[in-house]
Amino acid sequence: MRRCSDWYLPKGRIRIVDLGAMNVNGSYRELLPATVEYVGVDLEAGPGVDVTLSDTYQLPFADGSFDVVLSGQMLEHSGQFWRVFKEIFRILKPDGLAFVIAPSAGPVHRYPVDCYRFHPDSYQALAEWSGLRLVQCWRDERGPWCDLVGVFQKGESLQPVTAPRAVKVSSNDRQKPHWDPSVEARNGARPYLEVLRDLHALISPDVYLEVGVRRGASLALASCSAVAIDPDPHPDLAIATTPAVHFHRCTSDDFFFFHGEHDFVGRVDLAFIDGMHLAEYVYRDFMNVERIMRPGGVVVIDDVLPNHPIQASRERVSQVWTGDVWRFAEHLARERADLRLTWLDTSPTGLLVISRLDPASRAMWDDYNPKMRRLAQEAGAQPPDRVLARTDAVEPTIENLRAASGR
Repeated sequence: MRRCSDWYLPKGRIRIVDLGAMNVNGSYRELLPATVEYVGVDLEAGPGVDVTLSDTYQLPFADGSFDVVLSGQMLEHSGQFWRVFKEIFRILKPDGLAFVIAPSAGPVHRYPVDCYRFHPDSYQALAEWSGLRLVQCWRDERGPWCDLVGVFQKGESLQPVTAPRAVKVSSNDRQKPHWDPSVEARNGARPYLEVLRDLHALISPDVYLEVGVRRGASLALASCSAVAIDPDPHPDLAIATTPAVHFHRCTSDDFFFFHGEHDFVGRVDLAFIDGMHLAEYVYRDFMNVERIMRPGGVVVIDDVLPNHPIQASRERVSQVWTGDVWRFAEHLARERADLRLTWLDTSPTGLLVISRLDPASRAMWDDYNPKMRRLAQEAGAQPPDRVLARTDAVEPTIENLRAASGR
């Protein structure tokens, strides 16, 4: 739903109705700007519900009274969902939009019934039957629900988004040092750029991928074809304009949405993930990157070893900042015993080398939603002493790099 909102939500003061608005695991209301007049509708009273329906198939609103209709995880619970679509058409204004999300897979969950799973052809059929136009449709491969997302319009003006759009991101202004000098501690046996240089030499990649480019210091180590992703690189970045580098100025989520495994530039031998320093972002980046790796490929994650608890804060308050990337590494170690994980004692904030990759693995995809809920529930956890002390990290010698990368 966030993607629908970011890409298609009209600007200014608009009226939105949410069908199935009960706040169970969060509310779409939280995604919407303050300029929106939001009306939450459901079958029963509860958190997030403004209007309780007496008739499932008769919405108590005048014709053409809403700019946008939201429906998330509701259609499968409607025995005659096609009647709901007729009502959506009726209450939408001319050129109004409907954002509809329904599962294509997953276990039975009766609220109070669970009748259907949906596939792309069903959305096109619903559009044709109801009088709406299907603008765009995609299937989320993350389980267990593998949601089918549809953007519908009561009109002909809207065109589908077919490429990443510019996004607002944080400024590149340098973070001021923390008032406590100990917070800015830097540890490590060797600088991480030296270690990355050695990994390039050992692996000799034909294709290199980097998520999070900044000034391009690590990207400059690649002597092969390279793909670089960053929505907000530093103004000093120049290497991204060279012929060997395919630079994409967008978020990694958008990059993989539009440039997935089927139309990627080539299988990747070495990938370096240094993007958004939050565990859930790194989790998604690794999931997407693993799928496009060549057999024997290696993924390297930066910032897995904070030197001070404040460096591991989810909100940046220090120059040396890892965010909670360390939590991703902990989860990966528990969830993927098939991988070889090697923590390296590099400066300033450690590296994680991941080998024995399995591009066909569904281990992180099939239960993605519940895993993300657990990750969110643990947000704000402090890094344990063994992480701060780098107990599990090895010295980044050539011998250890060979072992970590399988060379």
